[in-house]
Amino acid sequence: MEFSIIAEMFEKMEKTSSRIELTNILVKLLKKTPEKIIPNVVYLLQGVIRPNFEGVELGIAEKLAIRAISKSAGLPIKKIEDDYRDEGNLGLTASNMLNFKLVK
Repeated sequence: MEFSIIAEMFEKMEKTSSRIELTNILVKLLKKTPEKIIPNVVYLLQGVIRPNFEGVELGIAEKLAIRAISKSAGLPIKKIEDDYRDEGNLGLTASNMLNFKLVK
C-alpha cells in the first residue's frame, strides 16, 4: 500500500468535522489496507508512530479508531473494546476483528 493513500485519507479527515464522515473515511481506509499492515495503519490512526516510551504522538482519537474498526468488521463496538482490553494493542485487535469477519 502506498503511503499516499493514507495521506489522502488523513487529508479528507482534516476537512470534515462530522464524526460520522470521519468514521466512514476510516472504514474506507481500513478496507483498502492489506491485512499485513493493518496494525501499522491503526498505530498511525492512534497517533503512535514509535514506541510509547519515546513519546512521539500524532493525536488521533482511540475511540474513533475503535468505531472505524467496528464498522469495517461489521461487529459491535463492545466486541472490539473487549478484544482490545484482552490484547492491549489496538492494531492487533483490528487485525483480529477483520480476520474474524473473513472467517465467518
